[in-house]
Amino acid sequence: MKKWTVVFLCLLMLFPAGVYLFAARTSGDEEGMRGAEEFFKARENTNPPAARSDGGKHRIAYVDIDPYPASGEMLYYLIRELMSTGWIRLDGELPFDPDNTDARELIGYLADRDLGDYVEFSREACYYLAVDGEEASRESLQGLLDGGEVDLIFCNGTWPGTFAMTLENEDVPVMVYFCVDPVGAGISLSDQYSGRKNVWCHVNYSVYSNQIQFYYDNYPFTNIGMIYYDENVAAMRAYRQAARENCFVITEKKIETLTDASPESTQRYYEMLAQVFEELCGDGIDGFMLNTDIIKDESRIRGMLEVFYERGIPVFVQNGEYYVENGALMVVTASDAREQAPFVADVFARILNGEKPGQINQIFITPPYLSINLAVADRLHYKVGEELILSAEKLYTK
Repeated sequence: MKKWTVVFLCLLMLFPAGVYLFAARTSGDEEGMRGAEEFFKARENTNPPAARSDGGKHRIAYVDIDPYPASGEMLYYLIRELMSTGWIRLDGELPFDPDNTDARELIGYLADRDLGDYVEFSREACYYLAVDGEEASRESLQGLLDGGEVDLIFCNGTWPGTFAMTLENEDVPVMVYFCVDPVGAGISLSDQYSGRKNVWCHVNYSVYSNQIQFYYDNYPFTNIGMIYYDENVAAMRAYRQAARENCFVITEKKIETLTDASPESTQRYYEMLAQVFEELCGDGIDGFMLNTDIIKDESRIRGMLEVFYERGIPVFVQNGEYYVENGALMVVTASDAREQAPFVADVFARILNGEKPGQINQIFITPPYLSINLAVADRLHYKVGEELILSAEKLYTK
């Protein structure tokens, strides 16, 4: 609790009233903070690792979308936290870069090793829906469920969460992490508790309202462009509400996501995306929000964003600091993988120790942090104020 309080108070002091990063806190924020406080107070009583009732290891199925640094980072820090609490036993550190982890490779690494007495992963029960195909993944995972070979389904993202809801499964627990709007997606029936006996989702949705308010207050725009394939993944409910309250316009374009990882499909996807970017620039936007999971390939980020900077249009980010490192102007993080990991690991332990997922609090909000690309700011002739410089967790200069 002391660590949380110090971090939170330091951030409050760094962000003056005019910056508004913590301004206009919603009831969801308050619930999230209360949930965080309850969690940290209870850390001393964290559920100790335990095998299944029959003495066997808990078998974990993992469902993700595709290789995506943000979800790989979430998994990396969760596994590291499970190592620190004794649920997973490995010698040494994980040989992965948290900023660029392929989740499937990490699961494969774990599957090939003896992790101790409590949990195990399997290459067979590891799915990338956009790579393996949804139907093939469903057939495989349903077969494992029917055979009693899975004790927990861990989903990373909205699509994996909605996918899990289509399975014939009333008993095996489902954890949904890194999902922007679980209620809007129909995975959870409410913010605090899922309303489903075997489902738990991490909820921190209110941060997106604060995020876009921060962008608007510090770089006022009148018409911001947004591209998405799923309104829930893109937090459009929160962003539209902020637009109504501040009287700015959102120019929206819905696209089809990349559901096939073949080189041909990938090339068509990015050609289509480049065309949509050009269309947005022709629609009179004076800001652009890079929504979650739109540019999936880190090596393409800088080149894809060039069309906006040629026209003096700033690019803000919904999720993913590496976008700022690779050419976006700024991000106020909505999810902090490192800070959230203890909370999610605690839920993981409570579920495997027999608690009902639907009865476990889902709301947990970490203090946001700011990253700015100063080279991009210079190119836009945007003077970054001293208060922002002092508040930034990371500053990039190229």
